[in-house]
Amino acid sequence: MVLSKAKREQVEQFLSGILDVQDAEIIIVRGNDCKVLFTNASLRGRLKAEVKSERNCKTGYASLFPSLCKHCPNCNTDSPYGSATFDTRDEQGRFFSVTASTIDWLDDKPAVLLLFRDVHEEREAQDKLFNLAYIDQLTGVPNRQKLKEDFNQIHNGIIENKKCGAVGIFDLDNFKAINDTYGHNTGDVLLRRITEHLSSDEAFRGHLYRLGGDEFVLLYHENEGTFENPEALQEHYRTLMQSAFLSYTMPTIDKACTLSMGLSFFPEHGSTYSELLRKADIALYKAKTAGRNQLAFFEDQYDTAEKFKDVFINIQPILNASGGTFGYELIDRSHNDDKEESENSINLTEFDRTMDALGLGDIENDARYLISFSKQLLSPSVLKNLPKNKFIIQVNADDVITPKGRAIYEQLRKHGYSLALEGINGQNFSADLINMAGYCKFEPDGISDYNLTKIIASNPKKVFIGTGVDTIEDFNNAKKRGFKLFQGFFFEQPPVVTKKDKDIDPLKVNYLRLIQLTSTDDYVDFREISNIISSDVALSYKLLRLLNSAALGLRNKISSITTAVAYLGEESLKKWIAMLALRGIGSDKPLELIRVSMIRARFGELLAPHFRIKRDSKHVFLVGLLSLLHIAVEKSKEELFQELPVAEDISESILTKNGVHSDLLSFFSNYEYSNWDEVSRFAKENHLSSELINDCYIDAVKWYNDLADNSE
Repeated sequence: MVLSKAKREQVEQFLSGILDVQDAEIIIVRGNDCKVLFTNASLRGRLKAEVKSERNCKTGYASLFPSLCKHCPNCNTDSPYGSATFDTRDEQGRFFSVTASTIDWLDDKPAVLLLFRDVHEEREAQDKLFNLAYIDQLTGVPNRQKLKEDFNQIHNGIIENKKCGAVGIFDLDNFKAINDTYGHNTGDVLLRRITEHLSSDEAFRGHLYRLGGDEFVLLYHENEGTFENPEALQEHYRTLMQSAFLSYTMPTIDKACTLSMGLSFFPEHGSTYSELLRKADIALYKAKTAGRNQLAFFEDQYDTAEKFKDVFINIQPILNASGGTFGYELIDRSHNDDKEESENSINLTEFDRTMDALGLGDIENDARYLISFSKQLLSPSVLKNLPKNKFIIQVNADDVITPKGRAIYEQLRKHGYSLALEGINGQNFSADLINMAGYCKFEPDGISDYNLTKIIASNPKKVFIGTGVDTIEDFNNAKKRGFKLFQGFFFEQPPVVTKKDKDIDPLKVNYLRLIQLTSTDDYVDFREISNIISSDVALSYKLLRLLNSAALGLRNKISSITTAVAYLGEESLKKWIAMLALRGIGSDKPLELIRVSMIRARFGELLAPHFRIKRDSKHVFLVGLLSLLHIAVEKSKEELFQELPVAEDISESILTKNGVHSDLLSFFSNYEYSNWDEVSRFAKENHLSSELINDCYIDAVKWYNDLADNSE
């Protein structure tokens, strides 16, 4: 409705009252001539006198922002409708964040509202934080952390055979002699001069990173197929690197440095950051031994370095009597690896691997964590900072009974840490030993009924954890004997189906139908998915909550289920539904059943591209996801897969031992049970490094935690 002139003036006055108090500069424009319809007080206050009277934004307000018109939707669309968010600078170089939105003005015709917020200090603070995190403070080139993140950006392209390229590592010959002769200050100046020189060369600009000391890395990537053959690839990089091989010195010193470099290529020599860097380093060594000041390419016959031991870490659940999760034990293969540490030695990776596995953000929950004792736990910084309400230190009963062991563990107790005794058996248990710890962890069958009853009855304040509880029978037996917590996989035991066609709760039918709709390679029926979600208030709420969360950064809130489903996208939708549907179906089962299923799915999906013969990552995801679903719905596997329209290789892998991915299911089980020898055998057969397996498992755990947080 078009307003009268008097009414329009009244409304404009009302709008001014609202917009003038905003902590932002606001202008409303329209048309090809960018006619100014409105400006608020903040904006008028900064306009120069000569442009204050302008009713054209291009010659008025926009003249203060050299790049504004290039981004403004009013100038860049044939229609006045459009929206954008962008940064711009004013004449003084200050940063402003601009939000442009299409509105209907008082005459019911479209116009564009531009809101300017001064973010200069905010951007400067962000730049400082970025520089601290990613820029080497001495040389000004990106650091090791930035190298890792930049490599991760191209990692998927490498494993999908879409990217090829090179990782080079070089250091300075005779640099130590300059440091020793002229001092570290001179060495620092020389490093800065060399990086400035290389960064000015087009061949190295944007590709150079500092590892530390006088070691630097070069990272290049191209689209697969850029080079006709390996010889052309080598010749390209040989030519590209030539300008680096000079003699570097300064007028104030008599010594000079040369440069030695090694290159490895991806995907030919690997697809992971650590593997490519290691092989480039081997090539660098060959360049050094061949006379220095030259380039060497990695070749397989160079790789004579002793291989690392297989090391894996597993996060195994500990449940209470009702099936709830009490916490987790972190089981690390490297712990006490058949070799006693000497009095003066310390394992520098064992405790750190445990902390890396958890991640700082992932311990902000109600769970407790059992971690094995390590000498690093006795360092002052760890004793002071490791959260005492989160971690239970696990110690071996045989160690505690020695005077030295007892003194160490008393020290931990004095610092407020709870202790859990493991390794209690019929030979070493005693009242004195039990008194040492708040938790006692052992297999129920490891001690006679008489002694077990006596121990538990005499220690009502102690918490006894039964281990090896892998069947419902084990669980009932341990609970009957007085155990309060249970470690094992009894919740994975298949149900005893007493009725051939067991009815499923009507609400659970919705969840099963969602899994049916998303467990297919065929067209995903978004409309039916939307209808099912819309019929369930809890699912609707959780979907909208997920999409409206700050994490997704939506500028416009979503209120339609159909729009929400479409916005989430097919792949994200499938994974979100997997989590919610599994939770809904298994609502009367331990949450760990859902957790194990989801971690299996993601773990396999991450490993799939790295197998000697690559596997379909989507199918591998579904194999892990559906491997325990029959337990949740209390049906046999055969009955379940009659109802699910999944590809034959998926159902065959779960129903038999001869499917394409049946070996992967055995691998999951061996990993969960910490059968490390079988895990290593599987890794060797499929050309998977233990480092890759460990990283994929930890990433899968963190992925599940993030998904679970957004699905609450």
